[in-house]
Amino acid sequence: MAAPTKNQKIEALVKLVQKRCRGSGLSQPPQRTVLETLMYAALLENATFDKADLAYTVLENYYIDWNEIRVCSVRELADTLIDLPHPEAAAVRVRTALQGIFEKMYMFELEDMRKKGKALAEHVKTLESMSAGTPYMIQYVSQVALDGHLIPFDEASLRVMRRLGLSHVSSDGTQEVCLGLDRVVLKKSGLTFAAQLHHFAAGYYDVPDSPELLSFLSAIDPGAVNRSWASPVLTPAPVPAAVIAPAPTSASPKAASPAVKSKAAPPKKEAPAAKQAKPVSKPAAQKPTAMPAKKPVPQKPVVKGPDEPVKPAVSAKKTPAKVSKAKPVKKVPVKKVPLKKQVKPVPPTRKAILKKTPAKPVQKSKAVSPSKALRKKKPK
Repeated sequence: MAAPTKNQKIEALVKLVQKRCRGSGLSQPPQRTVLETLMYAALLENATFDKADLAYTVLENYYIDWNEIRVCSVRELADTLIDLPHPEAAAVRVRTALQGIFEKMYMFELEDMRKKGKALAEHVKTLESMSAGTPYMIQYVSQVALDGHLIPFDEASLRVMRRLGLSHVSSDGTQEVCLGLDRVVLKKSGLTFAAQLHHFAAGYYDVPDSPELLSFLSAIDPGAVNRSWASPVLTPAPVPAAVIAPAPTSASPKAASPAVKSKAAPPKKEAPAAKQAKPVSKPAAQKPTAMPAKKPVPQKPVVKGPDEPVKPAVSAKKTPAKVSKAKPVKKVPVKKVPLKKQVKPVPPTRKAILKKTPAKPVQKSKAVSPSKALRKKKPK
């Protein structure tokens, strides 16, 4: 049996997702602004539509505006997005997009992109220059908000395309693209196919090797079982062994040859195990070595009388004289003698003064006749 062509695989994939997602309630996306569509795409990446709708409702009602979401922490934002399968990754995408837009425009307004003066490719370059989100977020905005014929692919959808052999690495090796879908899937049915493919692939994001998924894809292409779902862009190339091995550090070329090494540095004989097992004995008390003691000086015998008491012999070793510390002088408490009150002298009263001073006799004035008085006064 001949292998199916690329167009046959795409047509079979369209029929598969239509059959599996029939009756799942996928309809046209609601009318949102360009910025709101971008934030919804950050929540929808690798998640189903019902979980993304719940997370977006919480995001609108819990925070005041987009600037509050931009300045909050990733942990706080992830705690409000618990309906998503990977809330921390979604929180990073939301904050990174808002920060990139704010640093470029100092506001959260992208409605100018709806104007028909520029091509879709220019709008895509503008969003990429602002670091406004992942490739899936920019592709989703281009299709839903800017009315472009472009099918967005997140990691869950790319895993399906890799199994079927429909994805290719770009020429520069930085991203993965799926070419040929726009020729098979028309623009009028592009939104429906993109929603159905996303809903089908997001259900197997956490179980990429599901037997049920492999049975669906092997019906389209038998070689899908043998292909890997891992991204070829993110897998690092194997490092050659010559790069890992360190270069020789010896300066002379003789040291590099093994024959010269064996002659120059013969192996030393190891000590027997019995000798190595004995621990080195250490003195019990590790004290500094003392100076040799001086020889005792012979003393002359002292002849004492019978009445004198016998004193013990003085040993040759002299004990170091102890330095007597001066005892602190006790302070004698001094009794405070109360001072006598100084009595102010009281001024003597009038009666006391009269008592001390003897009374002088009062001299009676002599009566002078008026005639004599007139005589004394002479006219001038």
